[in-house]
Amino acid sequence: MARHRRSRDGAIREAGFRSLRLELLFREELNSLLGDEIADPRLQGVRVSAVELSRDGSRARIWFVPIPDDNPIKIRHALDRASGFLRSRLCDALVLKRVPELCFRYDEYAFHDHQG
Repeated sequence: MARHRRSRDGAIREAGFRSLRLELLFREELNSLLGDEIADPRLQGVRVSAVELSRDGSRARIWFVPIPDDNPIKIRHALDRASGFLRSRLCDALVLKRVPELCFRYDEYAFHDHQG
């Protein structure tokens, strides 16, 4: 059964149960990897707030929240550089045949929500 939901960019999209479940698993695993296995000091304290899979599963938009006073552009660059490592770890942890391309986006709405 398909579910409709509003994506981070405001568009309404249809997502199946499998897609929603994978998005949740990706978010949990990425937060775990960022907290435990990434050595890059620029990524310390960075959290994934949301994941959106494309319809065909080939791309995943990863919305991140930096720690306060960090430059989101520098963090996005560091995440892009770590994407190969993150994809390989996701493949191992979630036992997937294919892991989507990871496209990182700064989640300005979540950042402002955390500021109070």
